[in-house]
Amino acid sequence: MRKLMLVILIAVMALSGACATKGQETVATGAGVGAVVGGVLGYLVGGRTGAAIGAGAGALVGNEVDNEQKKYASQEQWLDAQIAQTNNLNQRALAHNKSMEKKLAEMRFEEKRMRALARQNKLQASQLAKEKAKLNTEQESTKALLAQVTKEVEKTQYILEKKKIKSDQQKQQLVASLKTMQQRQQELKSQLEVLASLPINTM
Repeated sequence: MRKLMLVILIAVMALSGACATKGQETVATGAGVGAVVGGVLGYLVGGRTGAAIGAGAGALVGNEVDNEQKKYASQEQWLDAQIAQTNNLNQRALAHNKSMEKKLAEMRFEEKRMRALARQNKLQASQLAKEKAKLNTEQESTKALLAQVTKEVEKTQYILEKKKIKSDQQKQQLVASLKTMQQRQQELKSQLEVLASLPINTM
């Protein structure tokens, strides 16, 4: 473990001084810190294989955040855009979750109806296939939204941990957005579990 920490320290020091220009340094530091942090977490969880995967994911997040920031004239403008993006995604996830509550109720009702038809040998294969296709569509859309929310959670965590945010107001807004996103993330995960557990999957 001591050797690992020493390697990390050397890597961070090297990254901070390796690039000649300010722009290059920003990108390299973002990618490097993300890779180092991801690598450490991956190593602790999954050994060398986990370290490689974690480092890759961390580098991607760091690179993406730094590249997005470079598109704006100031940190304040960039953070305002980031806050607006997270709030928009939170609203989309909330709308999806509310819609799914209604759809799940409809699916449960339809499943009971089809079971009754099956007991009477009146259930047609096309009816069952249609409901299973509908279920699959809802699962895929929920997975896609969960992936977006998860990615935004990782980016916001990175910004809060690695960027020196000058505005206390913007920092507080990001913290609040992150908390809401993590709640939406758990709701989406729960919905996927419910969808996977519906008896229609085994009919």
